Amino acid sequence: MASKRNTLNSATNSIDTTFPADGYPLKWEVIKKWVYDHKKTQAWLARKLKLTPDEFKRKLEEREKFNEEQIRRLVRVMHAGDAFKAIYFPSVTIKNNVWWEVFGKYKNKEELNE
Repeated sequence: MASKRNTLNSATNSIDTTFPADGYPLKWEVIKKWVYDHKKTQAWLARKLKLTPDEFKRKLEEREKFNEEQIRRLVRVMHAGDAFKAIYFPSVTIKNNVWWEVFGKYKNKEELNE
């Protein structure tokens, strides 16, 4: 159990060092679908991110970047897989690197080969 905890801590540390200082924008259509599918409201999600509903809507519509704390809250609320789909990464390379850091390193080789 301790080795798993160390592995997760090491992944968190590597992600922390690669998080851009200005943050990431979110995909409006993915957020809307998630909110609808989970029978929530945009206002509810905004409060979970410590934003006003108007500020949240404006940031989504104008593709403003969400800071690290807001992204962390998003991951806690939506869970990692859904939150990953909602984040707009500036390049495929960055998206693939983040995916590997979060999901890929900890899969068994057999799972990766399926």
